[in-house]
Amino acid sequence: TLRAWQAHPNLRVIDNSIDFEDKLRRGIRAIYDCLGMRAPQEVWHKYLIAMPDVEKLQTEFSASAIDMMQTYLVKTQPNVVRRIRQQKNGQEYLYFYTEKRYADKDAWETEKPITQKEYVQYLMEADTALHAVHKTKYRFVYQGCRFEIDVYPFSNDRAIMRAALPQDAPALQAPPEITVLREVTDDPAYKNRQLAKNQRL
Repeated sequence: TLRAWQAHPNLRVIDNSIDFEDKLRRGIRAIYDCLGMRAPQEVWHKYLIAMPDVEKLQTEFSASAIDMMQTYLVKTQPNVVRRIRQQKNGQEYLYFYTEKRYADKDAWETEKPITQKEYVQYLMEADTALHAVHKTKYRFVYQGCRFEIDVYPFSNDRAIMRAALPQDAPALQAPPEITVLREVTDDPAYKNRQLAKNQRL
């Protein structure tokens, strides 16, 4: 199925990393993304947090751990950021090519699965001014909201958490085991490309 659709510019892979209800929500969000619209039911916020007990997240909240390696490629167009990702799901490796386009204040992404051979070929276009970003992403649901925590090997005491909150949510309701240091949603220092440059939180 992936081979049949891999050339489509809006192909999305919605995996089974949490549960079926979460898969439905991510599928709906992907449709909105392809249309260049923001899904109305939730807004992603980003937080700098103290390093959580990831084993506890896995046992108490059934958090799934996904190993990722993200590499930025040299720019071929000034308003397009290109990157590739290697993702390990269980014993299987998946590979993706992503383009993020910027126009005025808007930005949208297109992503497609690629083969291992294509991934290796794209590595030849890696931006040598940036580090490849290795991280382990922990996904889970808490009180009906989706959470993602990125743990990086270059930080022993901090991590990044993203939370998909309803638009009318009065405040973040994170698990009590998580210590939020501050919100960094609009802080350019915590954008993925900047982390690839500085390798610090």
